[in-house]
Amino acid sequence: MAAHPVAFAFLLAVVSVFHGFFKWHDAPDPVPVWWKIDGLPAYYLPRWFGFLLLPVLTVVIPYILHVFAYYDRNIKDLSGEPKHAVAHLISLPALFLFVVHNFVILDAFVSQTGAISPRFLVATVALWLMIWAGYNFQYIPQNYSVGILTPWTLRSQQSWTKTHEHSAWILVIFGLALLICAFFVPIGVPLLVVTLVLWLGSYLYLVIYSLFTFGSGSETSRETTERLLEA
Repeated sequence: MAAHPVAFAFLLAVVSVFHGFFKWHDAPDPVPVWWKIDGLPAYYLPRWFGFLLLPVLTVVIPYILHVFAYYDRNIKDLSGEPKHAVAHLISLPALFLFVVHNFVILDAFVSQTGAISPRFLVATVALWLMIWAGYNFQYIPQNYSVGILTPWTLRSQQSWTKTHEHSAWILVIFGLALLICAFFVPIGVPLLVVTLVLWLGSYLYLVIYSLFTFGSGSETSRETTERLLEA
């Protein structure tokens, strides 16, 4: 695995820190770090913590994913589209946190009310955690690091392939639906319910789908294949 996903995440974190530096004196102390479903602040912490939390996570999460991927022999020596897809998924948390920090959180810090934009936040979830993730899932090989990791996809090549190919259009369609709903569904409980149903519901559906695609009589399990290769 190439190191560029972590390098890219580090670059995004540096940009976030510099952006925060220019807004530091415009923000109160403490700053909000948790919000209600209507976007209004619910919990406050010291300013330095609020400004550094997401930039730090922007680097830490992709780094952890990259470490797991580096030692995963199923994706360590990939090339072409699968390699790019794995790299995109490793850097996906960095992209998501970068957008949230720079276009949602920092604006809330310097606003008079400290409120965030629930619509923009939901749209960000739809774009990155559903549409972009679903597009890349279809290209990644069976592995233990990134993807829809269930007991059935990890044990069955057939379940892995069918589930990830299926996710390519399930997550894109549900993501587009959530993206549209983000701008029209009333803010508050209605938008929260729609987000949970479309976002978490789509992934729950794929988990169940992986179970139903597991265990075909003509299909060899992952463990059986590995034993044959080791023999």
